[in-house]
Amino acid sequence: MAKVSISEAARLAGKSRTTLHRLIKTGELSVSTGDRNAKMIDISELCRVFPAVRLSTGEHQNEQVFEQRVTGIVTGAEQDNARLKQEVEHLKTLVSSQQSHIESLKQAMLLIEHKQHSEQANAEAETLPKQRSRWAFWRR
Repeated sequence: MAKVSISEAARLAGKSRTTLHRLIKTGELSVSTGDRNAKMIDISELCRVFPAVRLSTGEHQNEQVFEQRVTGIVTGAEQDNARLKQEVEHLKTLVSSQQSHIESLKQAMLLIEHKQHSEQANAEAETLPKQRSRWAFWRR
């Protein structure tokens, strides 16, 4: 692939020259020497380190085309963001409806349990013989 100077590589990557020099010093970005021992960076190496850099082989793109790509990426990201926000709102409404349904089921369960408890108490009261007090014979 084509090789570019550090200044050109910094412009293409949208980074400062200092950042590129630091990456070269740490060994994260490899360089080769060009004419007159100038440090040159292979574009494929630049794309490896900075994945956002997308260039066609052997062609330099002008800034206008690069800006259009960035705008297209941002627009796509904004659309994804809007779609995800809409999906989150939809999921929140589903969760709230599920929670209200759970609450109504809890209330129904409590009513059923109360009804069963009162029916059991009534049945127990009917099965027990009515006991008269010791002094009931005076009431006649």
